[in-house]
Amino acid sequence: MSGGAPAGGEGALLQGRGISGGYVAGVDIIHDVDLDVHPNEIVTIIGPNGAGKSTLVKALVGALPQMRGRRWLLGREVSGLDRPRMVAAGAAFVPQTENIFASLTVRENLEMGGYRRASRRELADRIAELFDTFPPLAARPKERADRLSGGQRQMLAIARALMLDPKVLCLDEPTASLSPSARQEIFDRVAEIRDGGVGVLMVEQNATEALGCSDRGVVMVNGRKALEDTGERMLASEEVGRLFLGVLGRGGEAEAVAAFADPED
Repeated sequence: MSGGAPAGGEGALLQGRGISGGYVAGVDIIHDVDLDVHPNEIVTIIGPNGAGKSTLVKALVGALPQMRGRRWLLGREVSGLDRPRMVAAGAAFVPQTENIFASLTVRENLEMGGYRRASRRELADRIAELFDTFPPLAARPKERADRLSGGQRQMLAIARALMLDPKVLCLDEPTASLSPSARQEIFDRVAEIRDGGVGVLMVEQNATEALGCSDRGVVMVNGRKALEDTGERMLASEEVGRLFLGVLGRGGEAEAVAAFADPED
């Protein structure tokens, strides 16, 4: 692979240009999307159901079967890398479901996540660091993962993804089906991870809370990037608030799609 990182994304950890594709050949779900993620930054993708949010993240981490476009990680072109090789290169991905080993303990899950660590001492030290970040896990290291609460399972999934010290952490709906208090705890931990220098790319339906801790927000509609701005400005925008932070989940998807749809589509 060759080719320097594209202009316009100086200092970015993860970059995508012209990202298009889907799950079946000839059927695109996302269309010509450009996206950058920088250090110490949370980028949150919001939008109506079926907008292509999760598909975009999967494309960027090499988990989309049919994908076109170019990707760079840490300034190196990685367009041909699949998900395992993207993990090895420094981009971790936590899917919405099936993101832990349910029959293993908390510690065993973390050990599985750190399988590439150079030594047992390195492995133990990294687990200790993550227990400091996620105290609820530190309190239950020998507990089977399927006996944890929903919020604790998500913490475990994120901690397992961090075992190899990724530079970019991609999260697909990390607070889905969680209580308000559990959601806030996840967002607090994600902000702490961001403050440690990791770039975070997150798909979220709990848009108001997610944008509240995000540096930038991206609106996806009909598989295209319809809007990009700071999280603060998105929260203050009457149009974004009306279409995406209030009506979604209450029958407002059609209105949102109509407002941001490409007139040529």
